[in-house]
Amino acid sequence: MKKVLSVILALAAVLVLFSSCNKESKPIESGEYTYVVLEDDTAKITKYNGTQTVVTLEMPSVLDEYTVTVIGSEAFAGVNNVTVVYLPETAKKIEARAFAGSGIKNVFAHKSDIEEIGESAFAECHNLVQVDLSRELKTVAKHAFYYCDALKVVNFRGNTESIDEFAFDACDKVKIYTSSDNTHVINFANSCNIETKISEK
Repeated sequence: MKKVLSVILALAAVLVLFSSCNKESKPIESGEYTYVVLEDDTAKITKYNGTQTVVTLEMPSVLDEYTVTVIGSEAFAGVNNVTVVYLPETAKKIEARAFAGSGIKNVFAHKSDIEEIGESAFAECHNLVQVDLSRELKTVAKHAFYYCDALKVVNFRGNTESIDEFAFDACDKVKIYTSSDNTHVINFANSCNIETKISEK
C-alpha cells in the first residue's frame, strides 16, 4: 500500500511540475495581439493580428494585467501593414525570427530594456532603414539583421559585448553609430569592415 501511495504522490509531483513548465501553452487574445503567460507571470507576444495599415505602432507594455517582456518567435514575421515600431519599455528579449520578412522601416528600442536579439530576428526585412537599440542590449545573435539590404543606420547606445560576426550579413549599406567608449561595438564594426560613426556622450 505504501508503495502504491508513493507512486501516486510521485506522479502527482510530476504532473504539477509539468503543468508549471507548460504555463505558456494557452494562447490568449487581447486586442490586436496574441500572447502567452510565462512562468514569471509576464507576457510573451506570440502574434500580431492587426490587419489595418499602421504608420506607427507603439507596442503595449501591458496586456491585460501582464507585463510584456518577450517578443516571441515569428510574432511579426511577414507583417507588411506596419511601418514604424516602438518596442515596449518593459521588453527584455526579441526571439528568433520575431520580425523576419516584415515590411517595417524603422525600429525604435531605445526606451526598452531589450537585452537579447535572437537569431534572424529581423532577417530579410528589405524595407528596414533604421534601428535604434536599447542601452541594455547584451547579445545580438547570428543573422539577426541578415539581408536587410536597405538598412543604413544602426544606433548602439550601450557597449553590447556579444555581436555575432554574421549579425549584419548582406547589409551592404549599414553604418553603425555609437559613442567612443563603446569599445566592444567599435571593435566588432572594425572586424566586420562596417563603417562606424563615433559620437561623444
